[in-house]
This record gives sequence, C-alpha cells and structure tokens, in this order.
Amino acid sequence: MNLINRKNLFFFLILMTLTACQSQVLPAETQTSQPMENTISPVENVGLDRTETPVPSVPVSTVTKTFAAVSKTPTLSPVVPTPTPTVTIQVTPTEDTRLLPNDWRNWPIIPTLSPNAYRIYQKGLSMGNDPARFSVIGDCQSVPEVFLGVYETDWYWLGDDYSYLQETIDAYPGSFSHESLAVKGGMSTSTALSPLWADQEKCSNNESPVECELRDYQPSIVFINLGTNWRADASTVPYEEYLRKIVDIVIDHGTLPILLTKADNIEGDFSINLITAKVAYDNDVPLVNFWMAAQYLKNKGLDESKDNIYLTPDGWDQRNFVALESLDAVRRQISEYNSKE
Repeated sequence: MNLINRKNLFFFLILMTLTACQSQVLPAETQTSQPMENTISPVENVGLDRTETPVPSVPVSTVTKTFAAVSKTPTLSPVVPTPTPTVTIQVTPTEDTRLLPNDWRNWPIIPTLSPNAYRIYQKGLSMGNDPARFSVIGDCQSVPEVFLGVYETDWYWLGDDYSYLQETIDAYPGSFSHESLAVKGGMSTSTALSPLWADQEKCSNNESPVECELRDYQPSIVFINLGTNWRADASTVPYEEYLRKIVDIVIDHGTLPILLTKADNIEGDFSINLITAKVAYDNDVPLVNFWMAAQYLKNKGLDESKDNIYLTPDGWDQRNFVALESLDAVRRQISEYNSKE
C-alpha cells in the first residue's frame, strides 16, 4: 500500500472514530458532589504576540559549655579548653521561577521535569510500575486512532530534524497502541472516578476506570486528556474537584501524570485550561500546553463543522507531535536525573 493510500485509510479510520465519539459524548460533566464555592476567575482572551518562555525545572548553632573544675586542697587552676569556632550554614531556598497558573497561556508547550516529578516516577518504579509503559486517561479524543497510536504504525514520518524521537517511540513498545481502560467516549473527570464506568470484565468491584488502568497496566507515566465534554452554562467548580482526585490517585500509585491543556473553549472562559494549569502547578507535575501549539493552526486546530469542539486532522497531528515531544523530553530528563545519582 503506497503512502497516499495509507494516509487516506488512516483519515478514514479517524473519521469513523470521531463519528462514534460524537454519539457518545455527554452533554456536560456528570456531577456527583455538592457544588463548591467557585474560586476560578475567568481568563481574558489574550493574543499570542509574546515570546514563549521555558519554565525552569523547576541556621545551625552550637552551644559550647565550659565547666570549672572543683577540687579540695591543693587548689589547681582549671584548664579552660580552647573554644572551637562554630560554623553557621546559611540555607538559601531555591527560587520558584515557574509562571503562575493565571499566566497559563504563556506556559511552554513542552514541559520540564521537576525534582518532585522525578521522585514520583522513582517511587512508582519501586512499587512495580513499568518504565517501558505509559497510558492515557481521557475521552473519545484519546483513543489510539487519534492520540499517539499512529507512532506504532508505518504511517508516520519524522524527517531528519526529528529522527531523534524514534528512540522514545522504541522505548515504549505497545504503549502507543494500548487501549486504556480509562479511555472511553464521553469520559469526564467525574465518570473517570465512577465504578459504573469501569470495564466489568477486567476491573474489580468498586474500582474506578482510573484505578483499574493503573493496577492492570502499571504504567510509569500517564497522559490526562479531559475537559472536552462540557456545557457552556455548567460550572467548572466540580471539574477541579474531580481532576484533583484523579491526579492524587495517579500520584499515590507512583505514576507520573502529564496533563494537557485543550484547544477548544466550550466552557466559554477558558476556565478548564486554568484549572488544569493550577492542578499541574500545585502538584509540580508536567503540563503540555497544547492550547499554545494549536494557535498556529487554521481555526486553531478546531473543526468548524463540529461546533469548534473537536479537532481537525491537522489538530490531531499537532497534538500527537507535541505529546511525543513531551514524552521524549520527560524520558531524557529522567535519564539525566538518573546519571546524577
């Protein structure tokens, strides 16, 4: 099969996937808890005439006591020891130079790995997580047909400039085409935590899709792609509550979460991207700023015929590529940390 026919076949499969996706998407995030006070401030829509700035990876005292010697006759002069100079160590905390969540639009597309994120990863290896596996938590736009799965086929081409990425593709055999138990059409932050949405054949009783996937596949890294299933008039407060729970569960399993911003603005004020940045910032874990990458595409990578919610083929390609670049960056930074130990 020549390259053109392969590509046509690939786009046909993508079209079929998106069609299935549309029929399963929920109208809004399922809420199973009482609403909380909304602490999210709407974010202005700011232009892109900025220079992207990478994010950096992110007294002791001694008291010397002198005791005077006491004796009977004859009286001896006490021997006074020469005092030892006390060394005071001044500890200067490392300055946190990360951009704040409110400035998420200017966060770099490709993240850096902080020492805290590295510790999460290393803890997971000691718990039995597989360093050659990554997984995904997401909705129908996270299935392998449209998210990273292409890199386990012969339909991709890196070119000379990006041939170094092949090393990362080879480092995770099977993961690019892996069908995660935490990916499903209509999946949201709330349903990802619901046992009712778990695979009844592969998951234990009362096990959520997230918990089931982490136990069953034991990935060392997991991408979190959520937020498209929303409604303009729905509060995003529950979204933050559930996303934080998901990230807590992932970290407790020793799996390193990599969050992604989204290209669409179905909620109307970009509050979901702000929440995603806040959760990544508070947990000091990587975030892929796909929103920034999508700004350089026609219609920002969104399909006008589908209410600017779903991505176009160019949008999928861009998201796949920046996700691969981010996985490569994280993998290489893990190796750098390992070499220093």
